[in-house]
Amino acid sequence: MKHFAIALALATALSGCSGEAEPEGDPTEVAQPNVLELQVEGLSFTGPDTINSGWTTIRVVNEGGMTHHALVYRLPEGVTAEMLDELVVRPIQASLTAAIAGDFETAAAISATMPAWVADLVWMGGPGMMSDGVTGEATMFLEPGNYIVECYVKTNGVQHNYNPTPGEFGMVFPLTVLAEDGGMAEPDANVTLTVTNDGYDIAEGAFVSGDNTVRVNFAEQRRYNDFVGHDAHVFRIDDDTDVEAAAAWPDFFPVDGQQTPAPARFVGGIHDMPQGATGYFRVDLQPGEYGITAEIPDAMESGFFTRFTVAGE
Repeated sequence: MKHFAIALALATALSGCSGEAEPEGDPTEVAQPNVLELQVEGLSFTGPDTINSGWTTIRVVNEGGMTHHALVYRLPEGVTAEMLDELVVRPIQASLTAAIAGDFETAAAISATMPAWVADLVWMGGPGMMSDGVTGEATMFLEPGNYIVECYVKTNGVQHNYNPTPGEFGMVFPLTVLAEDGGMAEPDANVTLTVTNDGYDIAEGAFVSGDNTVRVNFAEQRRYNDFVGHDAHVFRIDDDTDVEAAAAWPDFFPVDGQQTPAPARFVGGIHDMPQGATGYFRVDLQPGEYGITAEIPDAMESGFFTRFTVAGE
């Protein structure tokens, strides 16, 4: 598969009261959820555009009819979502279009126009690949600042983050993380996944039928093609699943990479985070076989594929 050179710059709580009197004494501080829930409507994310800082859950309800993901990243000081769309997203789509047509020289020339601040984008996780009907959920510690939640999966050669109407966003969702701390505690987990330059290690716990919270320790990190790093995307392995195709599908860089429809049912995960960071994701699993893969070239050959079994209850 021929690759094209591209520097992609391109990731609620209910309270109630009762009639009972409060006990005497100092009130006990209780950790609160700090959740931003987004819906997928067409090729757009919709929902609140601010969230408090600290431990933060990004939840994406995907009922949009196709596979999506939600990379979360922080913008450098002075860079706006409009700048990102105009100077990065649109040129990347033009480069992709040229590559699909076989004009790799033009594709490379367009990708070379990326602004220098692309290198200062900081990937901070976000929900991984999720097929239609899946709710993706990832929890990260977010400092105050301006962020983007983005999906760049491709359909018919067009990235989901691209909107052909000038000044209109595709799946590029500006998010402001406020200075006020959300008061959320770091999650508990029943599985710990350690990520190194050599691949995955299920270091503690085991996946179970039903709800799972996975702690992901990014012990080591590196960039591939000046863009993506180690991450984790979970897919179901059925009898007719082409495991090699599914493991390779999240690699963006082949022309047909991340092209819908996906070759397997993806049920969630978490995007790349900086070395030393810890993030969490939730997945609802039925009994059966599953795989974890990464959005990097040659994931399976590089050790970034692992298979696990969820037993029946």
